[in-house]
Amino acid sequence: MIELDHAKLKVRKQSGPCSPHTALNRFEYSKSDRAKYIALGLASSLCLITARLLQPSPRGVGTHEQLGLPPCVFLRLTGIPCPSCGLTTCFAHAARLNFYEAFIAQPFGLIIFCLTALSIPLSLYLIYSRVPWSRLFYSAKFNRAMYVMIVLYLLSWLYKIVAMKWLFPHG
Repeated sequence: MIELDHAKLKVRKQSGPCSPHTALNRFEYSKSDRAKYIALGLASSLCLITARLLQPSPRGVGTHEQLGLPPCVFLRLTGIPCPSCGLTTCFAHAARLNFYEAFIAQPFGLIIFCLTALSIPLSLYLIYSRVPWSRLFYSAKFNRAMYVMIVLYLLSWLYKIVAMKWLFPHG
C-alpha cells in the first residue's frame, strides 16, 4: 500500500512549456509572428508572379513541366489524374484573370489562388493589427475551415477525374 505524506507536498508555480503562463503568452504578438506574416506574403507574391510567367497547358495538366518538373507519375501509371493535377495550370489561367478556364482546369486551384492572392494584403493587415499567428492557426474555426478545404479538395479531384475522361480524353 502506498501512503502519501501530505505535509511534504508543496505546490509550486509551473514554469515549463505546459504551464498556464505559457498558454497566455502563446497569444502575444512577437517578432516571430511578423516574420511568419512577411514570409507568407513574400511566398504568395512569388507564387503569383511565377504563375503569371507560365503559359497554361491546353491539356489542363502539365503546366508545371515548364518549371523543370517531371510529368505527373500518378497520371502516367494509373491513367487518372492525381489530386493536384491541374493546379499549376489553374494558377497560370487565374494569374491572367481567365477565371473560367482556371475553374475548368482545377476548381480547388481557383480557391487556393484566391486565398493566395488575399494572403498578401491580409498579411500586411495582420502585421499592422499585431494579431498573433497562433490566434489564427490554432483555433476551432481554423480547424473547421481545414476540414471543409479537404472535402473541397477531394470533390475537386473527383471532378478532375471525370473531366479528364470527358474533356481531355487524350491528355
